[in-house]
Amino acid sequence: MIAGGPRSGKSHLAATLKRDGFRLHDGEELKRLGVGLGPDGSAAASRWLDESGPWICENVIMARALRKWLARNQTGLPADLFIQLDTQVTERVKGQQAMADGCQTVWDQIEPELVRRGAKILRARL
Repeated sequence: MIAGGPRSGKSHLAATLKRDGFRLHDGEELKRLGVGLGPDGSAAASRWLDESGPWICENVIMARALRKWLARNQTGLPADLFIQLDTQVTERVKGQQAMADGCQTVWDQIEPELVRRGAKILRARL
């Protein structure tokens, strides 16, 4: 699972890591589902985490989706590896920076629970 703010390299990393047999869940899938980046989108993305793998889930709402998954599932983890991209690789506009700040806030809230459950977390800068 790849989380991070806009322009942090999530899509690029997902494309680099994707292998044959891996499903990719991303923003394009959310568009096809007709949901945005709000509560409907994070609810849809949280259901991706219920699927058996192998998959890669990446989107700006993945931290919120993971928070929903953790609330529904009191034990266990939905993924083998959680990647948090915490820097920007290209310039963000004001709204994108606000979204990135929100993503970081949610990540900071859920990271202790991930650690408690034994998650393998990679904080990366591209």
